[in-house]
Amino acid sequence: MTESAKRSDQEILSLIGEVENEAAGGAEALFMAAMLADSPLPYDFALSSEGALHNPSLISPAAAFFAATATIDPLVTRTLIESDADAQTFQLCEDVRETLLGSLTDDDRDEWAGRAVYALNLILPDAEPQNWPTVEWLMPHIHACRDLVTTLGINSPAANRVLHQAGFSLYHQNRHAEAADLLDLALTVDVAIKGKAHPDIPADLEGIGTVLWAGGQYDKAEAAFAACLELQKEIFTEDNPVCAPILNSLAVVRQAQGKLAEAEDSFKECLRILTQTHGEGHPAIASCLSNLALLYEAMNRPEDALRLALRSLEITSQVYGNEHPEVASDHNTVALLHDALGNLDKAEEHFRKGLAIREKAYGVEHPETGQSMCNLALLLDHGGRHEEAAVLYEKGLAIYEAALGPNHPLMETALDNYLALLEKTGGRPASDSLRQRAEAKLREIVERAK
Repeated sequence: MTESAKRSDQEILSLIGEVENEAAGGAEALFMAAMLADSPLPYDFALSSEGALHNPSLISPAAAFFAATATIDPLVTRTLIESDADAQTFQLCEDVRETLLGSLTDDDRDEWAGRAVYALNLILPDAEPQNWPTVEWLMPHIHACRDLVTTLGINSPAANRVLHQAGFSLYHQNRHAEAADLLDLALTVDVAIKGKAHPDIPADLEGIGTVLWAGGQYDKAEAAFAACLELQKEIFTEDNPVCAPILNSLAVVRQAQGKLAEAEDSFKECLRILTQTHGEGHPAIASCLSNLALLYEAMNRPEDALRLALRSLEITSQVYGNEHPEVASDHNTVALLHDALGNLDKAEEHFRKGLAIREKAYGVEHPETGQSMCNLALLLDHGGRHEEAAVLYEKGLAIYEAALGPNHPLMETALDNYLALLEKTGGRPASDSLRQRAEAKLREIVERAK
């Protein structure tokens, strides 16, 4: 639209008044969209308004099409929105957005902001990895929701869900810092709605702690888990089993920080509560025992670590059977500890059992299987069985590269070990792909040494 043809505010508001008489839902969609980002929205957003003809969750696709047409067409014909009928999306014209925002009183703005967030919540899918393309497309509006919560105090269940689901969607994409920011704001909204002593609040803190932990922000993760635990003790009964997973997470994070004595205390408290609640043979106890075993390994207490790891293996085998992936993980831990104690035959036995379980459970191209191959290869290398080790490294590295990509940390560690083996034996990589990776890695080492 040229400058000379630019419509006045009064002309635009008059057109919107016509829409209100013809299709009230269309007018509501305009006001709601104005509160969000200057970015396309799906037709379903317009159908989520209170004045729309239908509730989209209750109608068939054919009925939804006609409802969308009845809502969108009056806006298109008056050039209030730009519409993509094929993509089923619309976007406010720039002058319409400016006029709408300029026409609102503070009370009107608060009302439409709340309704916009409500409608956004209805079109935002759950935080499942397969839904990421839709969440990513809606991200400008999610950020607008964040800003409305921050500036206007839109503390509603809809705002909480938008921030919560978007946060965990980002978490699944390994965008941990962004995820933690949204989840922290979702917590603020939840506290405003329910109060600090509501049982949902510790769950929120646990989620934030998990995301921070995954992002390597161990100090902040510890603070979140500690706050969660403190609140759980206030809300629930003494020694309630809901505290056990938090104690376990708190211990792992403290171990990552090097707070080994505090980590041990947290693990022991976790075990005490679990044993008091479930007895001696519960799988949650096995998980805690396995983690405590790894802590004792870090504390240079391999005999104590092995004793706990064997007990964990015994429990998981009884609970799940001998061919379950959890059993494979325990075999791996036991093997590592036998290796540390110099029991190479025992270590190989458990590594091979773990590898066999993972091959059967996951297949021969899964990264868990590749990890077992590389662990066994490292053991065989230490035992002087270099040719066997090289074959397993090459298989494991091929799996890592195909499944995880060439720059994954597991790939880097295994490649370092493989190169060390080749340096000792004077061998060369068996495949062109590995040769290229090995040469690139060696170039990196040379460059760092300059």
